Amino acid sequence: MVAAVKVDTQRVGALPVIAEFCNRLQLADIVNTHVPWAGEVPLGDIVEILVANRLLEPKPMYKVGSWATKATLANYYKIAEEKLHDDCIGRALERLADHGEQVQAALVLRAIDRFGLKVNQVHYDMSTIELYGAYENYNEVGVTDPPIPRPAYGHTKSGRKHLKQIQFGINVVKDGAVPISHRVFDGNTPEAPTHLQNLKDLARLLPKGDLLYLGDSKLDSQENLLAIVAGQGKFVGGGTFSEAMQNLYLSVRDRLEPLDYHPQSQTKLLPEQRDQYQGVEVRQELRGLVDGRTLCCKYRLLFIWSEAKARQEATTRQRHVDKISVVFTQTVKNLNKYKLTTKEAVVRRLEVARGRYAEGQLFHYEIGEALKGQLTLTWRIDSRALTQWEVLEGVFLLKTNLLVKTHSLVEVLRTYKGQIQVERRIGNLKGPLAVTPMFLKNPKRMAGLLYILVWALMILSLMERQVRQQLKGKPMYGLYPEKRPSKAPTGVRLIEAFEYLCIVLLHEQGETTRYLGELDATQRQILTLLDMAPGQMKTFKCRCGT
Repeated sequence: MVAAVKVDTQRVGALPVIAEFCNRLQLADIVNTHVPWAGEVPLGDIVEILVANRLLEPKPMYKVGSWATKATLANYYKIAEEKLHDDCIGRALERLADHGEQVQAALVLRAIDRFGLKVNQVHYDMSTIELYGAYENYNEVGVTDPPIPRPAYGHTKSGRKHLKQIQFGINVVKDGAVPISHRVFDGNTPEAPTHLQNLKDLARLLPKGDLLYLGDSKLDSQENLLAIVAGQGKFVGGGTFSEAMQNLYLSVRDRLEPLDYHPQSQTKLLPEQRDQYQGVEVRQELRGLVDGRTLCCKYRLLFIWSEAKARQEATTRQRHVDKISVVFTQTVKNLNKYKLTTKEAVVRRLEVARGRYAEGQLFHYEIGEALKGQLTLTWRIDSRALTQWEVLEGVFLLKTNLLVKTHSLVEVLRTYKGQIQVERRIGNLKGPLAVTPMFLKNPKRMAGLLYILVWALMILSLMERQVRQQLKGKPMYGLYPEKRPSKAPTGVRLIEAFEYLCIVLLHEQGETTRYLGELDATQRQILTLLDMAPGQMKTFKCRCGT
C-alpha cells in the first residue's frame, strides 16, 4: 500500500532574500555580541524577526508571534509562537534602546567590510513621528545616555497640532543612500543644535578620514560650521535667506550666469524645454572660537536662481495675495455693518488676514472716519515691495568650503541636490509608527523600535544599492506592469517582486521535504544581481529541497 503524500504550501515572499542579507550583515550575531540579554529567545533572533516584519508587513505590529509562524520564521528559529509574546517584544525594544549605538557601530563597520560601503559623504536631516495617546507621565524623564525621547507638542510635518510627537535625526551616506546612524529627540527639540551632537556621534562612528557633511538651512549657524571645520571636514548646506542675504543678492544679481544643470527628471527633454538655473558666488570668511581656540575659514556663498522654484513661488504668492485681497474687499463691503462697526474690530479682521501669510506685509490700509462717525477704509498693495518680492522668487542660498578647483558652482549644486536621498529614506522609514500602546507603551520602547526600523531600512538600502550597481545604468524590466523599464529599481519594488513566492512542503511517512516554488524570470534576474543562486534561498530551517 502506497503511503499518502500530503502537500502544503506556505507563502514566504522575499523572506529568503531578507534572511540572506541579514546573514551577510551578521545582524543577529552582532546583536547577540553587543547587547546583554537573558531572555529565553535569543535577542538576535527577535531582532531579525522584527526587521523582517517591518520589511514585509509595514503595518502596526500586532501578534508578532502569530505572524512569525505564518511566515515560517518561527520554524526557522525553532521558536514557539507563544514565546514571542508582548512582554518579550517590549523588553527587547527597551534593551535595544540601551545598547543600540554599539550595535549600529558594528553594523556600519560590517557594511564597509562586506559591501565596500563608502562613508565619506553624509547627508543629515530630521523628521517627526506622530503619536496617538496621552503620554502624560514622561515630562520629567531627565537627561539620559543614551537619550530617551520625551513626547511633546511641536511643529508637526502634517500640521496636526493636537498630536504629540517625538523626533529623530538620521544620517544617510551618498553611496546607495544607506542609513548609517540616527538619534532620537524630544518632540519639541529645535533642529539647528542637533548638528553638534550628530557631528560628535559621526566622529566616534566612522573611520578617520575626510568627511563631507550636508544639511539643509538648519545647518547654517556659525557654531555648526566651525565645528565641521575644527574636525577637518567639509560642508555643503542651505543658507538662511535673511534680509541681509537678500540685500547682498540684490547687489550681485547682475552677475548671475547660466548653469549647466537640470534635474534628472528633465533629462529626456530638449534643452529649451528644461528649467533654467543661474548662479553667482561670493567669498566670505567664518571666524570664531571652538574649544578655546580661534578658527578662521574662508567659504563660498552661492546664490542659485531656479526657474522651477520661481514659478512655484510665484503661484503660491499669487494664491496668498488673492486670499488676503478677498478678506480686504469683503471688509470694505461690510464696513459699518455687523461686527465691523468699530475701528478695533476692523483692524483685528485685517491683521488676522495679513498675518496668515508672509505676503500680508505687502498690504497697507488706512482707516478713517467720515461724517456721522462712519468708518472709511482704503487699502493697497505696495507695488515697490511686490516688485522686490518677485525679484527674490526662485532664489536659494548655499554655503560650502569645498575648493573651486575640485567643485565648481555647478558641482556644488549637484552635490547639494543629493540631499533628496536622505529625504527619500525618511519617506521609506516613516509609516504606521503609531502602533498599539503595547509597543509604544513608553518612550524607551519608541527608541528601541527606531533601531529596528533603521536596521530594516539598512537591509533594504543595501539590496537596492547592489542591484543598481550591477545594472550599471541599464534598465530592468518586470518590476512594473506592461514590462515598463526601471533604470533605478527601489528596494520596495524588489521586495514586492517576491510577494507571491511560496515553498512547497511534502509530508510523507512522518518526514517533511521542502522545495522552493518556481521562480519567474524577474525573480531570477534579481537573485543574479544580488549574487544569490536559487540554492542559497533558504526555507528558514534548512535549504530548499532538504
